[in-house]
Amino acid sequence: MILRVLFPLLTIFLLAGCDTNSSLPLDIVDTHLPTDRTIEETGRPSLCTVCNCTDRYVNCSNRALENHFNNSQWSDIKAAKEISFEGNLLVHVTPFPKIIVERLILRKNRIAVIDYSAFKELVNLTELDLSYNQLTSQRLQPHVFEGKFSPEAYEPLSNLKTLNLAGNSLHWLHQSLFEHLASLKVLNLSENPFIMFDYRTSIAISSLSYLEELDISYCSLKELPKIQFHTAKYLKKLNLAGNSLVYVPTSLEGAEALECLRLDDNPIKVIDHTNAFPNLTNLREVSLCYMQNLTAIENGGLSKLVNLENLYVQNCPKLQQIDDYALGYQNLEGGATWPPLKKLIISDNALRYLPAMLVGRWDKLEELDLMNNEWSCDCNNQFLVGILLPQYGKRLMGDEVGQLTCSAPPEHEGRNLTSLTNWHLRCLDLYNARPERDAAILVGMMIGLLIAIPVAMAFFVLWRRGFFFCGSQSPASFSRAFYKRASNDDDI
Repeated sequence: MILRVLFPLLTIFLLAGCDTNSSLPLDIVDTHLPTDRTIEETGRPSLCTVCNCTDRYVNCSNRALENHFNNSQWSDIKAAKEISFEGNLLVHVTPFPKIIVERLILRKNRIAVIDYSAFKELVNLTELDLSYNQLTSQRLQPHVFEGKFSPEAYEPLSNLKTLNLAGNSLHWLHQSLFEHLASLKVLNLSENPFIMFDYRTSIAISSLSYLEELDISYCSLKELPKIQFHTAKYLKKLNLAGNSLVYVPTSLEGAEALECLRLDDNPIKVIDHTNAFPNLTNLREVSLCYMQNLTAIENGGLSKLVNLENLYVQNCPKLQQIDDYALGYQNLEGGATWPPLKKLIISDNALRYLPAMLVGRWDKLEELDLMNNEWSCDCNNQFLVGILLPQYGKRLMGDEVGQLTCSAPPEHEGRNLTSLTNWHLRCLDLYNARPERDAAILVGMMIGLLIAIPVAMAFFVLWRRGFFFCGSQSPASFSRAFYKRASNDDDI
């Protein structure tokens, strides 16, 4: 009888215990793990059943996804450092739910449409990567980057600092495209077919008052608007590589804060005093690599870069000449000043000579690369062979210093430059005449004369003794041999 009373009471107690457990606070439960209840309520799996969700990262890359899930499927994610949808099949970006996230990666999809205010609910978004999609100028509108709405206006995405739009199909930009990105510091527009910056595009870029890094490489640009950088007070890094620039852009003079400039892979032929870099006193690094048409850097070409520290000139197959004062500045009093160069990388070119005056203080240099050039081991390179390499070669180039070889003159071709340290190198003759070739010709002529004279004398002796005519011959008989008596019928 007692058991019949206790059994129902025990059952009620156990059920009450289960209800207590089900009411545990959410912060005790792992929010990244999907629950059967979520699937039952939405009819779709939660995001973390499809993607890889770790402590602060959500990786949905390369999963052939055609959308970035609806709001209910994001219920497991409240905050993340990075969310990546790279390499999927996304075409249409709809508004994201409210999530705390720093980096959102949507690169390498097929995105052609982005809804207005698609990113306004993303809290603390600092980096947005939309590169290598199918965005066009017509579809990419300012409202895409709208922030939350206030009674006065749309609030900007104030935390967004980096925007990557590389590899899309942008020919121009809406002039107000970045009006909601007032704090943007890094903008990548590379590999878009701009060809030229029209007024809309120029205004859009110029509106970014706090921009520090701009990448407009491989955009088929032939020139830049003269006032393109007149508002670029904070621009420090500029990448112009892979365009169709034939001159150093004069508009660079507006980028007074510029510290790093890349002009690689542009068809510039000569950099001299008429096609020189403007006065950029803060510029510390310049790259002029892979310039297929560059033949010379002449006096005055880089002289106004008074604080240049790193110079890269590599893989320019036609570059044969760098003048003494390409970097140095000669003043009216006859003196010269040079920038405080620390790194000089001039490898894989066609250089024959290294001017002694190219660098003001070779002892202050920290790195030097001279590999794979056509160094001529004559008196014009006496400084390189006899002074620079013996004193600083090992410190600046390491073991590579022993791999530098001569391309000319022929007597030194293929020899290591370091093996000629104690040589007094001869000078080439005027018009690049080769004394060793002249000597060979003279020796050949002398040998020819030594052989020809005895042969001629032997021929003469044999002729005198009649080997070439009948009987013994004399000068008189030789003359009579060609004498012909006149006939009687001839007129006298």
